[in-house]
Amino acid sequence: MKNNTLLSVLFGAVSLSATLSAGTISLGQCAGPSPCVATLDNWASISNLGTFVDGITHSVTGLNAENQVLYTGTLRSAVYRNSLNNQLDFYYQFVNNASSVDSISRITMTNFGTFTTNVGFTSQDIDGTTGGGTPVKTNFVQDATLMQAPSLANRPSQGTLGFNFGDGVITADMINPGETSRILVIRTNATNYNNGSTSTINGAIATYQTFAPTAIPEPGTYALMGAGLIALGLVRRKQQ
Repeated sequence: MKNNTLLSVLFGAVSLSATLSAGTISLGQCAGPSPCVATLDNWASISNLGTFVDGITHSVTGLNAENQVLYTGTLRSAVYRNSLNNQLDFYYQFVNNASSVDSISRITMTNFGTFTTNVGFTSQDIDGTTGGGTPVKTNFVQDATLMQAPSLANRPSQGTLGFNFGDGVITADMINPGETSRILVIRTNATNYNNGSTSTINGAIATYQTFAPTAIPEPGTYALMGAGLIALGLVRRKQQ
């Protein structure tokens, strides 16, 4: 997994940051860093799916305040490099075990910062496991009898995106025990990624590490970082 952390470097504790510059994405809704509510697009077929980059799968246990298990399941996440523009798409799916007590009404993801995001969902064979014999990458579920589509997505802050399933009241629209979500899609204008987190929410909240976009320092930033590290080395040599 790539870990490209922006460093804070020396002498006055100079904070280094960079903003990724890229074109906006035309597909979907919920573009830009401002809070919004999106009518989700059903991308039944993603023609520019791209190349698999990274994937992770977690066994999930949701506990309430009394430490009672309200649901268990499987959370899958993957990163793909979009074949159309070389930018990154993030995919998520939650399977709620049949033995769970609770349904899931919301799934949230962090940290998307100020990146442009477009959201949707699909039941497409993301892993490419049908017909061609391609090795399974993340084991996304495509053939579940009940695959719930999200009702809306929102971006309550720059960093957080969320998918709602129903209105939180009507159980039939949630991810009920024995059901799975459609594959949730977040298309971004990022070209690099790092660790993020995903939470499944209802009577309990379970949060696990997944992926999130990250900026790459510009050449000038690298030069400043290098100069600071060299200066630190000289100071240490003098002290010795």
